[in-house]
Amino acid sequence: MTSSSSSLLPSTTAVVPIANVETKSTKNRQYLCLLSVITAGLLDEDIGSDEQEIIEIVNLIIDVDQKQRVAVHRQYVRPSLIENLTDESKQASGVDENLVFSSDIDLDGALVKFDRFLRDQYLHPDFNVNFTLVCENCLHLRQCLHPESVKKSTVPLPTYYWSYFDMRHEFAHMYTTTERPDLKIMLEKLSITSVDEPDYCMRHARNMELIVYQMLKDGYQFKKPESIMVHLQQGLCSLEDNIEESTVVRARGLPWQCTDQDVAKFFRGLDIEKGGVALCLSSQGRRNGEALVRFVTVEHRELALRRHKHHIGQRYIEVYKATGRDFLNVAGGKY
Repeated sequence: MTSSSSSLLPSTTAVVPIANVETKSTKNRQYLCLLSVITAGLLDEDIGSDEQEIIEIVNLIIDVDQKQRVAVHRQYVRPSLIENLTDESKQASGVDENLVFSSDIDLDGALVKFDRFLRDQYLHPDFNVNFTLVCENCLHLRQCLHPESVKKSTVPLPTYYWSYFDMRHEFAHMYTTTERPDLKIMLEKLSITSVDEPDYCMRHARNMELIVYQMLKDGYQFKKPESIMVHLQQGLCSLEDNIEESTVVRARGLPWQCTDQDVAKFFRGLDIEKGGVALCLSSQGRRNGEALVRFVTVEHRELALRRHKHHIGQRYIEVYKATGRDFLNVAGGKY
């Protein structure tokens, strides 16, 4: 296995090919793409909750059969809403502020550039390649990339961003533990020393790499990736339906013209139940800027609550806990 330190990656966009990819053989191999992103704000368990922009993306691609790295694709992403990083952010991320703000690509450009790279290397799923993202947890995709891209991007996200392996889930399944350990605990449990790397995003990806190699060595197979909801499905409910109490939120402050699809877009990255958006009406029968939203799991509802005071345009949206009865009263037509 050949390693690569960040000293080899000084530019705002850099690709380090590690192994030659044979075009004829890619269809018969499984490739895992270890995705790590950082924002200009909070990291770790709180990443995405402060609605800060993505400033660095690392994709580290592994050939599962060969148990070796194929390439590292690293990009600094120029933010559009801020002009500098806070001292706290620079210290926590280890990122070079000059590289971020001298980057010539925004988020759209970064996504397009990586997609082109996959095509050039014949690793793109459009070539019938078994290519799947791996994240330490759901936050990098569900709370960062998806919500930011739906606000900024002029083109839809490629299909490979709509499914992924959650390392915490896979690790818990492999080593039969009820907890979902973070990266630090995974390393400790496997007696692996963290890589010496000042840049948070690159260190994160390379530590995931070490854990994946050990899991593969221990015989683990990455088989069933999680999917992210693409479109809100329509559905009906009645006052007699049984709804899990801890899966509903109330969104307040919505633009009056907001549709159920607009509400689902605000919660992009999270999975909403079929017919799970109920728009509230005033006594005059007009939309009053509130909606009840029912998610598929308690976990997704908790992630939705982290979007409290995130924005639709210039408006910030308040997100509060609600009950299954609240949802049924609106969706079932009682109110």
